[in-house]
Amino acid sequence: MPHDDLKMGPHDVGGEPDRNIDTHDHGMTYWEKFSNGLVLCVPETGLVKLDELRKTAESFGDDYFKMDYFMRVGLSLVERCIQRDVFTRSELESAKKIAKQNFEVPIVELPNPKDITHLHGGVEHVHHHSDFQEDESGEGPPEFYFDMLATARILTDKNIISMEDIQRKINNFEETYPARGISVVTKAWTDPDFKSALIKDAKSAIQDMGIHLESFADIICFAHDDNTHHIVVCTLCSCYPRTLLGMPPAWYKSRSYRSRVVHEPRKVLAEFGTDIADSTDVKVHDSNADMRYLILPEKPQGTEGWSEAELSKLISRDHLVGVRLPKIDKN
Repeated sequence: MPHDDLKMGPHDVGGEPDRNIDTHDHGMTYWEKFSNGLVLCVPETGLVKLDELRKTAESFGDDYFKMDYFMRVGLSLVERCIQRDVFTRSELESAKKIAKQNFEVPIVELPNPKDITHLHGGVEHVHHHSDFQEDESGEGPPEFYFDMLATARILTDKNIISMEDIQRKINNFEETYPARGISVVTKAWTDPDFKSALIKDAKSAIQDMGIHLESFADIICFAHDDNTHHIVVCTLCSCYPRTLLGMPPAWYKSRSYRSRVVHEPRKVLAEFGTDIADSTDVKVHDSNADMRYLILPEKPQGTEGWSEAELSKLISRDHLVGVRLPKIDKN
C-alpha cells in the first residue's frame, strides 16, 4: 500500500482511511514465534526496553512499511543491541553465517515414477507421482529469521538469555496465556462478587485468582451491557494484554484495523459479523504501553446453570477484544 501522502510517523495511525480488514487469523509461523519469544525475553534482562524497540522501528523510515510486524520488532531488537554495544555488527554477521550453514541441506532428486515397477500381490505396479511427495511444503525461513537466530546465539553465549528461555515463552503463548482470559470471564459469569471486583480493579482481581500476569501494565475491564458495546485497539502499535489473552491476531496488528476502528467502529464490527443496534453506544478503547483492556461480554441467554468448563467453550479471544459476541451453537 502506498504511503507517500503520509505526513506523520509510522505509528499512531488512528483515523486514517484504509482497506477492508482480513478478519481471518492466519496463525503464526515458527519464525514468528521464535522472533516473538526472543524479543520478549531480552527486555526481562533489563538490557533493552520495549519502548526503545518502538523508537528504533520508527527510525527505519520507508523500510518500516515494507516489513511485517515480527520482522520489524525483531530487527529493532537487533539494531538496539548493536547500538547498546551488546554485540557488534561483525559478530552478528559471523553468527548469521553459521546459522545459514545449519540450514544448508542437500537437494535430493526424486526418481522418475515411470522408471520404477515392482510387484504388489504378484502383479506389476507402477508408482504414481504422488507417491514421491516431499514431507515439507512452503518456503524456507525468511532472511530476518537468521538475524534472530544469530542474536539468540550471541546472547546465549554471553549468558544473557538461554534458548530454554525463548522456548518457554513460545510455550506460554501457545498453551498458558490464551486460557487465562477465558477463565477470568467464566468466573465473572458465575460469581457476581468477582465480577464486581474485576470491573473495579481488574489486575488485583485477576491476581487474587492466582494468575500472575508478568506485566507492569495495568488492566482495565469493561463489561458489555444493553446500552454499551466496548472494543479495543492500539493505534500506536499492538499493545495488548498478551499474558492474559496470548498473542494478538494478525488483524489486530494490521494498519487497516488500527486506523479504521476509531472512526468507523460499526463498519469494522460488521466485517467481523457483529451487528450492533443503533441505540447501543460503541466505545473504542485505545491501549498503550501502560494500560491494557479486557472486555467482559454478556453471558449468553440459555446458559443458566452451566459450569465454568461448559461456558469456556463459548469464549474466544475475539470476544475479549470486543469484535465478536459469544453465542450458543444451535447446530
